[in-house]
Amino acid sequence: MRELRQNPLIPAILTQLRRNLHTAPATPFGIHHLLASLSRHPCLAALDDRSELSLFKKNFLLMNGLYQLQGSLWDEEQLRLQIAPLDIRLHSAQPTQSSQRLPEPEDPMREYYLDWGHYHETTREDVVALLQGFWRRLDRGERRQALVTLALGEGASATDIKQRYQRLARQHHPDRGGDQARFMEIRAAYELLRP
Repeated sequence: MRELRQNPLIPAILTQLRRNLHTAPATPFGIHHLLASLSRHPCLAALDDRSELSLFKKNFLLMNGLYQLQGSLWDEEQLRLQIAPLDIRLHSAQPTQSSQRLPEPEDPMREYYLDWGHYHETTREDVVALLQGFWRRLDRGERRQALVTLALGEGASATDIKQRYQRLARQHHPDRGGDQARFMEIRAAYELLRP
């Protein structure tokens, strides 16, 4: 496969963004939705859906295109492109913003996806390592949040977790006048933490 330096998805991404901008009100859509709507594009259709590396390349092409468009849409048309996993949306600039430059705080994601070296040099093994690291960080984050919900520290033992859960469950149980939402939050935290 030839080495890409220009993103062939940009015109198709722009078409989708403009179509969404002109719906009233503009509805947010996410990366998955946008990728699905572009799945028949020749450069995406040529990549195998079963390969982790191919999925990485599809995502990279989409994100690279979005970040390239983010700058050019502002410079040329004063349109702001919001890029978030579940909310990709074009916004018209407010009158007071039109003379300003697009705010570009240091965004590691932007820097990553605008570097074509990542697209060309990333191997299947790199993708597997990225995914494993992601799931480990997610697991740690969920565990940490569950401990906060139960008001426990990192070193809490299985006994500590069970005792705190029982005390909080009695305190917040709906049958005893407690808040059902809080009780469910406590129960979910316990289920995540219990051995």
